Amino acid sequence: MKYSCIFKEIYQSQLGPLELLINSSNQLFAEENKKGVLVTADYEVVIKKIAPYFDWLPAGMQVESAQAWLFYLSKRNAGSEQLSFSIALQATNTVVQCGAATGQNLIAVEFENGTRQMHIGTEDEDAMAYRASISDHMPARFETLLSKYEMEVTTITACGLFTQIPVLVMGEQFYFHYIVAENPCLQSTDYPNEADASTWFAVEQSKMQLERSWRVQS
Repeated sequence: MKYSCIFKEIYQSQLGPLELLINSSNQLFAEENKKGVLVTADYEVVIKKIAPYFDWLPAGMQVESAQAWLFYLSKRNAGSEQLSFSIALQATNTVVQCGAATGQNLIAVEFENGTRQMHIGTEDEDAMAYRASISDHMPARFETLLSKYEMEVTTITACGLFTQIPVLVMGEQFYFHYIVAENPCLQSTDYPNEADASTWFAVEQSKMQLERSWRVQS
């Protein structure tokens, strides 16, 4: 299936530019993008961009800079449009190492170049399954598929994350987010022979934690 880009944003990290894309399978409908609301052929996508709070991080941990994008999707008609999202570090002149860094309720990718480190993270299927069980911006019918890992939403790419929105029916809602956190490369204060994990913990945030940050800032 052919997709076309309907939204693009560049985030300038210390390791290089991150490209955030939204792609649509629809080739005919002229999308509208006004004040953080993207209206496509079949969807309304509300985009909230925040600088998350990290007052809950373990003692001794801190984050120099961070950005989060919260995506709220609503299926507004019965069309067959499909949407995908991605965030990826673009090529630079600096050698940057990249690898998977998943955890409980977390899909994440880590980057470092010897002086800087960065994580990009989002919810995994377990976290989404829980939200489906309480109908928190996730269709209840997805709970079993997600909890049994029969529905893969976000995957790790060579340079970031890729999210394929499952097929929704009219009236259903879907939420997910991307979080970026950066720091200088530091040693752990608790484990001197290991790298500091502040940015990893920083991207392991729930929808509820991010919405708390949004409410405080709005």
